[in-house]
Amino acid sequence: MHAAAHSSPIDDAARASYYAAAISALRFVEARSPSARRFGSEADARWGALRGNLTTADRIDLLLRDGDAQWPQAFGARAVFDLRAVAEDEAFGAEWSSLDPVEADELWRRSAQDTPAATVGAALAAAAGAWDVRLAPFDPGPIGPTDRLLVVGPGAVAAVVAAFAAGSDLDWAAQVVCVATPAPHRQLAALAAALLHAQKATVLVSSARPAGSLAGRRLLVSSDAAPADVAVAEGRSGAPA
Repeated sequence: MHAAAHSSPIDDAARASYYAAAISALRFVEARSPSARRFGSEADARWGALRGNLTTADRIDLLLRDGDAQWPQAFGARAVFDLRAVAEDEAFGAEWSSLDPVEADELWRRSAQDTPAATVGAALAAAAGAWDVRLAPFDPGPIGPTDRLLVVGPGAVAAVVAAFAAGSDLDWAAQVVCVATPAPHRQLAALAAALLHAQKATVLVSSARPAGSLAGRRLLVSSDAAPADVAVAEGRSGAPA
C-alpha cells in the first residue's frame, strides 16, 4: 500500500463535502439499479450482524471502496484530491483520515432521510451542492460517437454528462478528457463514470500535472471553470475557449 501524498493538507470541510457528495451519488446509482447490498433494511441488518467494533465511518468507507471498485475511480478520494502516491486501484491510501464517527453518523442519518436524485443531472447538482458549488448553465451542442471532447468547468462537465446519459452509442471514457484541478470539479468529473455506468475511469487532467497534446479535441468551457484549468486546456488543445 502506497502512502497518500497531496500538495496541501485536506481540511475537515473539504473532507466532509467529499463524503457527502460521494454518498449522495452512490445512493442515486443504487436507487436506479437496487441491489439491497448497500442501503435499505437488508443492508442494515447485514451490517448490524457483521459490524463488530466498526463504526458508521467504517461502513461509509467500505461502501465507497466497493463503489470505486465497481466504477473505477468514481468514489474514492484518490482522484478527487489528486493523491499522488496512492495506487490507481486504491480508493484512499494508507494515510487517509476518515470522517469523525459523530460526523459519519450525522451524514448517514441525513442521507437516509433525503430522497435520492431522480436524474443524472439532479445527481450532479446534489453532488455540487455538497461543496456549495452552483453549476453554471452550459449548452454543449450536439455530441456524436466520433466526437473527442476536452471539457473544463463543473457546469460544462454536468452538461456533457447529461448529454451522454441522454445519447446513444457514446463512450464517456473514450471520448472525454476533463481538465479539473479544484477538488469539487474533480469529484463531479470522477462521479460521471458511475452515473453513466462507464467501465473505465474518467480521464482527468489537472493544471498541476497537465497531459501532453490534446489537439483535435473540441474544447468545451463553462463560465465556472478555474482560470488555470482554462489556460491548460487552451495550451494543450491549441484552440481558444
